[in-house]
Amino acid sequence: MAKAHAAGLPNATLMREALGLTEARRRKPVPRVDPKLTFAIARVGGNLNQLSRWINGAVKSGRASQIDALKVATQLVIIERQLAQIAAAHSDGDA
Repeated sequence: MAKAHAAGLPNATLMREALGLTEARRRKPVPRVDPKLTFAIARVGGNLNQLSRWINGAVKSGRASQIDALKVATQLVIIERQLAQIAAAHSDGDA
């Protein structure tokens, strides 16, 4: 079991490989991600989803205007800043 864990393979796969029944593909281990980073990115994704729904609804109903375009642009700048803050906080943690 320790050899399978060290190889990043399920026990059964390692056994089949040892018996010559199959040749296992080596996979890279899944990197660990800070849960705070995952949560922050999910929040930004939620904002993008809400913005997307709002835009689609406005276009379908014919309510899209230049003022609406300005609101969308403003929200996109906010999202861009949020992503920059998340990236900066994440890179500080790696140093």
